[in-house]
Amino acid sequence: MNFKQNNIPDFTSSFPQGYNRNMEFIDISKKDAVNTALLEWFASAKRDLPFRTERDPYKIWISEIMAQQTRIDTLLSYFERFTRLFPDVKALDAASEDEVLKAWEGLGYYSRARNLKKAASEIVGAGRFPETAAELKKLPGIGPYTAGAVASIAFGQKAAAVDGNVLRVMSRIYGSDRDIADLKTRRLLENEIEATMPEETGDYNESLMELGALICSPKSPKCMICPVRDLCSACMEGLTEELPVKTAKKKPRVVRQRGYIVIRNGKLLLEKRPEGVLLTGMYGLPLIENDSSDQDQKTALANLSEGAETPPVLLGTSRHIFTHIIWETEVYLIQADQPDHKSNIDRPDRVAEDQTEFADRIAAFSADQLDHLALPTAFKKMLALYDGFNSAD
Repeated sequence: MNFKQNNIPDFTSSFPQGYNRNMEFIDISKKDAVNTALLEWFASAKRDLPFRTERDPYKIWISEIMAQQTRIDTLLSYFERFTRLFPDVKALDAASEDEVLKAWEGLGYYSRARNLKKAASEIVGAGRFPETAAELKKLPGIGPYTAGAVASIAFGQKAAAVDGNVLRVMSRIYGSDRDIADLKTRRLLENEIEATMPEETGDYNESLMELGALICSPKSPKCMICPVRDLCSACMEGLTEELPVKTAKKKPRVVRQRGYIVIRNGKLLLEKRPEGVLLTGMYGLPLIENDSSDQDQKTALANLSEGAETPPVLLGTSRHIFTHIIWETEVYLIQADQPDHKSNIDRPDRVAEDQTEFADRIAAFSADQLDHLALPTAFKKMLALYDGFNSAD
């Protein structure tokens, strides 16, 4: 089934010779009217956001990375705090990774913060901020959408910034029944947007983002106040609930595991998570999957509990949902006062990122030290069970 609107007069005879008249997503017979309506609406209706007050590529970049998994109204306080601590790319480069992760605490998806730090080092090393989407995509953590957003908004480059919001908005406006979960659809739309976008590239990309955020929502869109209502194929044909077409995501995989709150000599033992796992490089409770066959890990945990007066105590179960994985964790408390002779235990700074042995990734933290440590929400939920255990005694 093709929802494309066909009853609009053909104005393409006036287009320059060689212009692509056979686009598969965008209807070029109405693209000028759509673009004009979007720009006029955005000029009068755009939200007053701190990263819109100036065309600072650094702040635009930070805001776009934060917005990948966070609503704008939620990220504002984080953005203001982060840019106050690290006001420019040189300050971000000069900061330690732990300082950056602590400033990111609460936003989740910590790989974004680590990639910001890595990219800042590359930008400072190059001596300039990349201006094109092609250059920006070479930096850690920057994909086609972020590259297009920064290049168009900060530098006026003709670059598309296509995310889920833009795919939904454009699918409805142009009546496309293409599957927006298909990478081919995204690439097609990126190419066609870049071929048809107006000179005001940044405002145009932001108008599409803003329309998707404020009006053209996934459910119950506010079509009556939409600036492109009279041009929208989905609205005219009553297909706003059917569009966009999107194949269902796979259900998240459930990981059942045990987590250990180990208190030794008044300090909490935490593991610095290795490469290739969720929350790489972050500190968290030692975890063992229920079906794990890692004998080294089990032996190390047995050593950590050496000196405990009682067996591990089950505090409860914690559940945390990531994008593709659900953690269901039985949380156990181990209290041991016997000193540990491993050099890393009382020296968190000696836990190197490249250490592969489980026992060598363990370090002890006092309550004061924990206040300065970025702990992922999943582990905070587990530790909350320990607080409840104490209050019940």
